[in-house]
Amino acid sequence: MNKSTLGKLCFFILAVLYGCKHNQEPTPPTDDVVSFGSVPTVITRANASALLSATLVAAPTGQALTAGFVWSKTNALPTLADSKTTRSLTISSLPFSLNDSLTGLENNATYFARAYLTTATGTAYSSAVTFLVQVKLTDAFAQTLTSLLQNRDIGYGFVIYEHDELKASGAGGLKSRSVDAEGQKPYTIDTKMHIASMSKTIAAMAFAQLAAQKGIRTTDKISPYLPPSWTKGPTIDQLTFYDLFNHRSGIIGLGNNCLNGAYSENIYSGLKQLIANGVQAANRGKYCYQNANIGLMRVLIPAMAGYVFTGDDAVDDQQTQQRYLAYVQSNVLAKADIQGAVPTYPVNDPTYCYTYPYIAGRKGWNPGNFYATLGAYGWYLTPREAGKLYATVLSSTSQAVLPTAYKDTLLLNNLGCFRAATSFGDIAYHDGWWYYDSSVPYIGLRTIWMKLPNNLTVALFVNNLNSQTGLFPTDNGVDIVPFVFRAYTSARQLSGGRLASATLTLEHSEPH
Repeated sequence: MNKSTLGKLCFFILAVLYGCKHNQEPTPPTDDVVSFGSVPTVITRANASALLSATLVAAPTGQALTAGFVWSKTNALPTLADSKTTRSLTISSLPFSLNDSLTGLENNATYFARAYLTTATGTAYSSAVTFLVQVKLTDAFAQTLTSLLQNRDIGYGFVIYEHDELKASGAGGLKSRSVDAEGQKPYTIDTKMHIASMSKTIAAMAFAQLAAQKGIRTTDKISPYLPPSWTKGPTIDQLTFYDLFNHRSGIIGLGNNCLNGAYSENIYSGLKQLIANGVQAANRGKYCYQNANIGLMRVLIPAMAGYVFTGDDAVDDQQTQQRYLAYVQSNVLAKADIQGAVPTYPVNDPTYCYTYPYIAGRKGWNPGNFYATLGAYGWYLTPREAGKLYATVLSSTSQAVLPTAYKDTLLLNNLGCFRAATSFGDIAYHDGWWYYDSSVPYIGLRTIWMKLPNNLTVALFVNNLNSQTGLFPTDNGVDIVPFVFRAYTSARQLSGGRLASATLTLEHSEPH
């Protein structure tokens, strides 16, 4: 073999060996480029869950990926080995937002969380965020009420105050529908509606304030403040303000059957007739819920304030109407920063009442105005105004409307309110109930204010009644007082409060 041939053969062998070595060591694949934006954001919610959001600014597009969030109470840099959410996705463009809910969290616990993205080459994580799950009772209360009221085709609004500060609210449904003259309008916490017997508490506030100024006690007789020209029937001279506010006066209505009267017994002539009829001795001290007991405040409060009756019923009727209205507006409502409240609906903007379930095509009912009967019922307020009023007067340190001692007098002596025993302590409330008539299907409204432990106040309005029972628009027959209390109990559990079964004992469970 000559040198030339040997050289070519060696070159060939080296080339083959080099080629074999090159094929056995391929170039390693590069990792997918994944990059998150800033630290994930967290919104904690009232049901001990959290909504997390993160932004991908670099990631593979057009291929199947897996993403989510990982979290832990102990691992400051959680991984897929910890709790996680998982979802499959394909990114078409960047930046891309990731959003997910973390559930089953513990109240008052601190968590670490990161977003993650898994590609064909591995898992990339965002920076970690630290957050505290701290469910506020007011938020949990609002969420519970909303979950029970929403999407049921009823108009509703509620507010929750702590002391005199609005903490949470909710509203939904309609105040008027497309078949009504005003067209479809939403129900909000600024919707004016007749508050019905919640007005009795306002009458009690007015009385307590004036009594404090005049040195009048709840045990004083009412007879010196009745029109001198009115005939006083049997035992009327024995009635006290306490008797009226506690519905133990013995007044049982013009029908003498303890059926609660409305218009005919609460106009001036009706009140006059009830006083002339007097009270049977056997009925004195017995509980009989009557609007007229508080309706008389429309006559008594102007007299306490100095009005001198003329003896002319037409004049005295108008004067007591106007003077009672003006006194409450100036000395109760305005001092709680509520302006312009009257016993009628806003012009061309009524809140209609309906049946539940709503009957398609049926127009709503407008309860109208109550100037002639204002006292036991009749005020129009919004949920926001109502909550502010009852919270300011009864659950705050403000003495603009009532001195502290008279607040206690009102609550402890059930002046314009009821008390109920619960496993959390006593609560105070007054509900309202108004309906078109006593025939099925019922059309009307239900309202309530309730003072709960730790100076929490809730006001709830709905403009529907259960078509068959005439009560709060539930499917299970639960009326408004236990409805609100059960929502509160659930909220306490969500916010980490007492978990044992709660009890509620009502002395007077009938609607008011």
